[in-house]
Amino acid sequence: MTRPSLLGAVLAGGKSRRYGRDKSLDLIAGKPLAVRAAETLAEVFSSVVVVSSSKRVVTDWPHVPDLREGYGPLAGVEAALQYAADEALDGVFVLACDLPLVDASIVRSVTLALGEQKVVAPQRKAFPGVEPLCAAYHISCLETVVDALERGELAVHQIFETLRGRVVRLPEESFLNVNTPADREVAIAALRREADQHGLP
Repeated sequence: MTRPSLLGAVLAGGKSRRYGRDKSLDLIAGKPLAVRAAETLAEVFSSVVVVSSSKRVVTDWPHVPDLREGYGPLAGVEAALQYAADEALDGVFVLACDLPLVDASIVRSVTLALGEQKVVAPQRKAFPGVEPLCAAYHISCLETVVDALERGELAVHQIFETLRGRVVRLPEESFLNVNTPADREVAIAALRREADQHGLP
């Protein structure tokens, strides 16, 4: 079976209400969160974009605007899938910029599990039980995403449930979500420990 050709898409369009500022631009280990996520995806995929409603997310990767304003992360998934469809790709790997501990090995593990599935996401202990913003979506998901948006059903995990997605079990600590400045400090400490373990500066 041929491995699917996926677009790597960073979701950087959140309003960051709990964070207090645009977290996609905030630095962790010297790099903006959006750039860290794009670099991680670029280790795996030849085509990477940054999806955001804001033009302020300036990176070396193409910017793809949300197709709908105010619809949250699901609108970013829609924009990424539509871009992938226009580029004749098989699907999208979506990575939220506020998951800085996700590395290329995690991305590869999720991607390899896609196979004939429509969507694959890592398992989470907390609700909703999966991490739908570190997930691989087949291009056929686009119709389901559009239908959900038009009905006003904006929870990304509902797409996973509707399509009976596949769950993969990966280290839970990789999915720390940076929602507050305190979370940022936890992420920085985790990255520092990892660098120390590997003898990196």
